[in-house]
Amino acid sequence: MSKGVHRFALLVACATFFLIIAGANVTSHDAGLAVPDWPLSFGKFFPQMVGNVFWEHGHRLIAATVGLLTIALAIYLQIRERRSWVKRLGWLALAGVVAQGLLGGLTV
Repeated sequence: MSKGVHRFALLVACATFFLIIAGANVTSHDAGLAVPDWPLSFGKFFPQMVGNVFWEHGHRLIAATVGLLTIALAIYLQIRERRSWVKRLGWLALAGVVAQGLLGGLTV
């Protein structure tokens, strides 16, 4: 196993944990659905971060970062990993992140 792959996977795991904390903040501040549209927020990429928009849009930004990191991890695994089951697991993780993102977007 490559140390680089391992370190990058740990980065993705830590970012995902941070995303879970951000989602908990959205729930605890009752900020869910504070932004009425998706994938934009009030028709902008970066709206004014006031009130519950801070929590909701912040969660979206972290989720987008986790999505990009997961895409990079899946590609990195295809290039550097020898074990086929780990490569498949990378694609499965990416599918899970995409599905979660779509479910979140459909909720809006």
